[in-house]
Amino acid sequence: MVLEIILAAVLIAFGIIAILFSINEEVDDKQLVVVLLVGVASIVGGGWVILTHVTLWILLAKLAGLILAGLGVFLIIGFPDVEPDYQLRNMTNAGVFIGLVLLIIGAYLLFFYPV
Repeated sequence: MVLEIILAAVLIAFGIIAILFSINEEVDDKQLVVVLLVGVASIVGGGWVILTHVTLWILLAKLAGLILAGLGVFLIIGFPDVEPDYQLRNMTNAGVFIGLVLLIIGAYLLFFYPV
């Protein structure tokens, strides 16, 4: 229970600080919109954690699933750039294989864990 409150407080504080810092900095409109959306999402997420009884482990599992799935997609799509001076062709196959494994684990954590 205490860890959920701490996580919610950090999320709310991050959202408020992100909005305040974006007002003081000279940024263009696209960056300002992104920062404001992240700040508002952080505040809403922190409030949601406080108001509901979601355990921290479920949130951490979903966050880990999102990170692993993102890393897996990067390894599948962005990593296999084969250049003779940079890496061998077999490294591309290994990168795609590891990316598929991470994507499957991340998707499982994100969508099916805990049932």
